[in-house]
Amino acid sequence: MRNLIALLAGLSLLVGCVQEETGKASHFEDEHEVAPHWPNDLADAAAKLRQRLDAGGQSADESQQIGEEVADLVSWVPEIAADTNLSEQDWIPLDRAAESLAANLRAAGNELTEANRQQTVALCVLIEQSLPKIPDQLPPRTKSAS
Repeated sequence: MRNLIALLAGLSLLVGCVQEETGKASHFEDEHEVAPHWPNDLADAAAKLRQRLDAGGQSADESQQIGEEVADLVSWVPEIAADTNLSEQDWIPLDRAAESLAANLRAAGNELTEANRQQTVALCVLIEQSLPKIPDQLPPRTKSAS
């Protein structure tokens, strides 16, 4: 009788697990949405920033949307740069420039003032100057003598 109860309990757990797995492909699919303007890499971040600067909104709503997307892209630059093999020494200027521009954009309500446009162009130039400094791969790890 004891074995029968254990077997039934085990089967009920197994059935519960099988039913849960058929619902979602990912635990995060309901919680995480990737923005359509999320860049593929650091070079794409600079390209998308330049595209938005060149686009210029025809209406107030378009200008606001472009300003918000620029603010998003700027805020993502440090994270995207950190996902590369860029050295910390080369990452820090990108982080500082992005943080400074993000603060200026916030203060202006994400409006692309002339000063914010110039600072965005300067960030793009800094990103583009950083691209050749990214090594193709990380150096191999060496085992220390133990």
